[in-house]
Amino acid sequence: MPSLKEKLKALPLRPGVYLFKSKSGEIIYIGKAKSLRKRVASYFTRPADIKTSLLLERLYDIDFVVTGSELAALILEDELVKKYKPRYNISLRDDKAYPYLKLTINEEWPRLFLARRKEKDGALYFGRYQGGMVREIIRLVKKLFPIRWCKETPLRSREQPCLYYRIGSCTAPCVKKIKHADYLALVQGIISLLEGRMEEALGKLKTEMEKASAELDFERAAYLRDRIEILGKMLEGKELAKAPAPRALSEIIELQQALKLEKAPMRIEAFDVSNISGSNNVGAMVAYYGGRPLKSDYRKFKIKSFSGKPNDVAAIYEIVKRRYQGSLAKKLPLPDLIMVDGGLPQVFAGERGLDEAQLKGLALIGLAKKEEEIFFYGRKKPLKLNKSSPALQLLQRIRDEAHRFAITYHREKRRRSLHA
Repeated sequence: MPSLKEKLKALPLRPGVYLFKSKSGEIIYIGKAKSLRKRVASYFTRPADIKTSLLLERLYDIDFVVTGSELAALILEDELVKKYKPRYNISLRDDKAYPYLKLTINEEWPRLFLARRKEKDGALYFGRYQGGMVREIIRLVKKLFPIRWCKETPLRSREQPCLYYRIGSCTAPCVKKIKHADYLALVQGIISLLEGRMEEALGKLKTEMEKASAELDFERAAYLRDRIEILGKMLEGKELAKAPAPRALSEIIELQQALKLEKAPMRIEAFDVSNISGSNNVGAMVAYYGGRPLKSDYRKFKIKSFSGKPNDVAAIYEIVKRRYQGSLAKKLPLPDLIMVDGGLPQVFAGERGLDEAQLKGLALIGLAKKEEEIFFYGRKKPLKLNKSSPALQLLQRIRDEAHRFAITYHREKRRRSLHA
């Protein structure tokens, strides 16, 4: 296993969540970071208090998950601390410290703030979150969608805006610096952001900027442009723009542990084949990122190496080789985990396809439908996870989607051949 020093160097300069583990594999601390490498390095470069000294004495291994934004890291940290209850996250373990975020869409000029309990009052509630984390989430959200900070209900009109407006943290509806419809558009952006629909939130900002430009409100357009740049930096890249849902990320952590993978399988690609009595042999690949389908990266394959009698093993070999060789290898990023539908024969076929593509070191498994067993190259005995295991359920969802996609393509081909 790589040393802690090597693990530290390998950490990316991206937002995410880090997990400190003891020698027994127990998760002893979970933290979030704007930059994983800088944050984890700070434990070894700054003077340590007693709690941190004890933590470092027990530290044996470091895992991490990259997220699409600082906000996604905050929410994932919250989810994982609740789930694993690490002993050095003591201050975060009391259930009473888990409030909600409340968005008062039942008001004319909605507010966003911490709420200790849910009420049937027409407001929207998000969470629950760790107490200290809620204020950080509010700060980040309002940095992008600057709705009002004042607590009064209903909002009173003023002659002069407050300090928040002067520093760019509020749109000052109290002095009519923003139209009501534009303010509600900001609120819709907040809802998209807190529900994990990051691209939709970005789209709402762009729409508002274009609207402001068309109305010749160049000051507001410039203001929104700055917000778009901030959110764009938070997202960084096509895949990370789809901020993974916290529950899916929790499943990914469990899958990493169950399969003993070196890194969290954020991108998973799954292969399946379909035919009827050997006719219209086809294959398909689906791609998932952060537990969500990445449909722009799905691919279909017409089997070329044989026809007639069905041969699922040969078909798996062909489509895996074609995916990771040639033009597709250049167009798509490599996955953290490859899954084929089937048992050992399909796994061996997939590995042979990777060898032909001159790729080594990629994790590849097979998931057999009947017993839901997981097969590995070089191991005769499969792994059988509990049916309630979130890791198995994630694999099943991806496998079933690959199966659906392959069958859909097969039906298309068959329909065309019948009408040819």
